[in-house]
Amino acid sequence: MRFAIASEGRTDYIVLKNLLIGFFKDKSLPITRLRPKDKEPFGWGNLLKYISSQDFRDDCDDENIDYAIIQIDTNECKEWDEGLKHIGDKASEINSFISQIILVLIKNIGNEFYTVNKDKIIFAICVHEIECWLLPFHAKQAAHYSKIVGCANAIEQIALKNGYSIHQKNYQDGKHYEDLSKEMKNHKELMQKYNLNPGLKFFVDRLLEAFPKDEVEKSVE
Repeated sequence: MRFAIASEGRTDYIVLKNLLIGFFKDKSLPITRLRPKDKEPFGWGNLLKYISSQDFRDDCDDENIDYAIIQIDTNECKEWDEGLKHIGDKASEINSFISQIILVLIKNIGNEFYTVNKDKIIFAICVHEIECWLLPFHAKQAAHYSKIVGCANAIEQIALKNGYSIHQKNYQDGKHYEDLSKEMKNHKELMQKYNLNPGLKFFVDRLLEAFPKDEVEKSVE
């Protein structure tokens, strides 16, 4: 299986890459980065433009890509001009909220193209930012494992205690996010902790539906 990731930023790509490595128990899992390229500024606006473009369609049609993952944060979803509302910390609304986000992404991709390629496209919707997915692996308080708001600040406080900041100039290089997501590369730890955060749980549960346990085992034989 060969994966390609289109994400809001380099750090999001790093977290997803390490998560996939852990999920499939394969350190050599082929994973490429569609967007952003190199150190280009990206963000949700450019991501939405990209998945609406012929470049994205051509990338999906690449014979060297089996699955394309689209990652987006939702903390600024009100700015997308799609009538979306931030759900705050209402975890009970996550499933319906993510479903709304996915419909917006499909609209940008194009219903016809998505229908043909839906088995190849996987959505990674971060409610409300990918830092929330890191908290089950780092937070000292159990109540913080399930946070879906204020996660970047929570991770920054953890980083500061470890002698660095996620907001330093090497943020785009992702150095610290390699460290922050390295526990995800451990399959056992990932599967023990992923369901502690509702946003992370939604994504990993989708992976479990798409790739049942026996298929995951075959992928590493």
